[in-house]
Amino acid sequence: MSNSEKLTGAKLRVASNFSLIEYVKWCPFWAKLLLISLLVPTEFSFEVSGLRLTPYRLILIFAFLPCLKKFLDSSMSRISSDWLILMHLLWCYIVILYYHGSDVALESGGIRVLELGGAYLIAKTTIQNEKTFLGVMVLICLIVGCLAPILLYESITGHHIIKNFSSALVGRSFYSPIEGRLGLERAYGSFDHPILLGVFAASTLGMTWCIPVASRKGVRHLSKLKKAVILSALTSLSSGALAALMTQLTLLLWKYKFKYMHAKWKVFTLLLGGVYIFIEIFSNRSGIKVLLSYLTFSAGTAYNRINIFNFAIEDVWDNPFLGIGFNDWSRPSWMHSSSMDNFWLVQAVTFGLPGFLTIALTVLILLSKNWKSLSEEQVKLRAGWTISMIGIIVAACTVHLWNSVFVYFSFLIGMGGWFQNIKENRG
Repeated sequence: MSNSEKLTGAKLRVASNFSLIEYVKWCPFWAKLLLISLLVPTEFSFEVSGLRLTPYRLILIFAFLPCLKKFLDSSMSRISSDWLILMHLLWCYIVILYYHGSDVALESGGIRVLELGGAYLIAKTTIQNEKTFLGVMVLICLIVGCLAPILLYESITGHHIIKNFSSALVGRSFYSPIEGRLGLERAYGSFDHPILLGVFAASTLGMTWCIPVASRKGVRHLSKLKKAVILSALTSLSSGALAALMTQLTLLLWKYKFKYMHAKWKVFTLLLGGVYIFIEIFSNRSGIKVLLSYLTFSAGTAYNRINIFNFAIEDVWDNPFLGIGFNDWSRPSWMHSSSMDNFWLVQAVTFGLPGFLTIALTVLILLSKNWKSLSEEQVKLRAGWTISMIGIIVAACTVHLWNSVFVYFSFLIGMGGWFQNIKENRG
């Protein structure tokens, strides 16, 4: 390890005596602006020549060229995830061009480049060491924690403070058509749907658990933050959020319960694989359908999601290479809703297997490669990011990610890129 990296690690340990707010000062400028902009309600968006510009899209537009220049000029190696993201964006453009023509390809393909490529670039180019990574991670977790009192009030009263206020400011009124659950209303926060709030909030649990603190005061503050994150996620009353929380809690329990076990994650993976194979062999339903049935609040919702999977997967097998673009997917007339509550399935149906595989492989590579090159501090930070990523991956099997949460997911992918360059930086 170089002297500069040793110094970085030392600073990180000293900083653990600070308040959590102090960590936020380490969050890079563009990353901080983007994360804050994700919380600005879309009521404040406006149109320019038919193109909807939201606050986070404006930040992505302003940051894109500076971050791209920094990426091209920097000495950081071009890792496999960079190429896969580029291949994904090019393939999506080709599919849209093939089905919908150059005008739609320029607009929709450009938006995908901006939201996926732009968010990825911001994270990849601004996170350079443990301090900047920790600053970003703590800011994300604090955002969710600070929302908790507002979200709890919304869930209890049904008065959606942020959405009502933002709608009033632009001369509109806000009405939620979504029914409550368990005697509570589903909170929105600043998001366009309780599902998006739930996925965003729930996905931060793993990162929250792995924030380094040393003082008793820091431990107490972190304990309160963990509870606030869980509360924020639960106010959405979303099965996707619950799935993300349970997944992360299971991983955290395994991590601490078997922390001295050699190759504990390989053992965990083998156990999961064994359970899945057992279900495939002895159940009258496939493992995917069993998973979808348990990741829901009601039998009706489970039945609907299984039907969505059954009919949509047929479109994938019928159009494995180019998908179907933005055309309507095949389903019987009695399925009135066109909503497809599965982010991964949407990628395969819309952009074909190449579109799905390029983004799925990006995530898998970032989750699995280059662990042995990390220091103890880096391993802990990466463990938090990894657990959060797995949480949102599972949630995305039950919900689609769109608008600000898709940008957030793209940013999370970019965060993982730093870990892949550490070996080269040490050389």
